[in-house]
Order: sequence, then structure tokens, then C-alpha cells
Amino acid sequence: MTYKNEDTDTTIWLTRKEAAEHMRLSSATLANWASQDIGPNYIRIGRGRVLYRRDDVNNWVEHQTKKVA
Repeated sequence: MTYKNEDTDTTIWLTRKEAAEHMRLSSATLANWASQDIGPNYIRIGRGRVLYRRDDVNNWVEHQTKKVA
């Protein structure tokens, strides 16, 4: 489920599953990266809910691009 504040905020929040699908990864990979403090930024709400800003995911992916000579 994508979360969006309709009032003023245009931030789109993705669940871990949605973020993983967006990057064509498994949710387990994102969870593993989070435990190693790598991967895109996320927030944890309560004990279990993890959300990623779509812009953070896209920016993180963009910075992983390697230039080949």
C-alpha cells in the first residue's frame, strides 16, 4: 500500500515490499541491507512497520550507477 498525505505533503511512502518490487529485489534483501545499515533510507514506525520514501529509493538507486570506461 502506498501512503500519501493528500493535504500538503507530496511524499509517497512505500512499504518494504513495495520498495523491493520497485527495485526488483526481495523484501528479505532490503531487510538484510537495513540490518547492515546499507541501502536506501527508511523509517520504522512502531515495532514492525518499515516505510521508504519513494524519492529516497530512487535517489539511492541513481547513486548506485557505475560508469564504465
